[in-house]
Amino acid sequence: MYPGVGLFAHLAQQEWQRLCDAGIPVHFPPRAVLLRQGDPTEHVHLIVAGCVKATRCEPDGSQALLTIRSAGDVVGDMAAVDRRPRSATVSALTDVVTHLLSGEQFRRFLAIPPVATGFATYTVGRLREADLQRAEMAVLPVRRRLARTLLRLDREARHLPGRPPVRLPQWELAELIGASRNAVVAELTVLRDQGVVVTRRREIAIADERRLAAIAADLGTD
Repeated sequence: MYPGVGLFAHLAQQEWQRLCDAGIPVHFPPRAVLLRQGDPTEHVHLIVAGCVKATRCEPDGSQALLTIRSAGDVVGDMAAVDRRPRSATVSALTDVVTHLLSGEQFRRFLAIPPVATGFATYTVGRLREADLQRAEMAVLPVRRRLARTLLRLDREARHLPGRPPVRLPQWELAELIGASRNAVVAELTVLRDQGVVVTRRREIAIADERRLAAIAADLGTD
């Protein structure tokens, strides 16, 4: 399935299967919206295939790409727990298959101690990940931030058939790492010229994972 990933990694397999069995299978094509910011809905999606992105719009019209989630993750859980409007819009980056649970169904599962413990650990892990990404944006140069992000996105793609390339427009990739689009374009050009990545329209494929990992770790290869 997808060992070590998302909520799935923090539940016994039978508990994850019980969650999935309680939901309704739903398919979303690329760019379809799963959840919309501001909506008062409470349903939850367990992602069993594909990748999604979460974006947030501010009152001035600006938009920020918050995170990427993939198979084994859950989205919509915040609204199910606190019953407040959606804090972000979640849309499909690839073909996505989920199991949809009502907020009430999800809350009933959270009343089961092993599920509650696993969900708490998963939530803390997401907070730690967000803290790490904020720290990276504050202190790391663009190339290292870009390398780390490409490796994370590639890790997500490994759970999809055929390990597809990273499919994000350059402006969204820039948002994700907290850099300007021009800076990302310049760094991608360097990485492409060095044979580390291959770029096509709205696609980035890693050609030399070892070298990209060395750049991400600042081992002197960049």
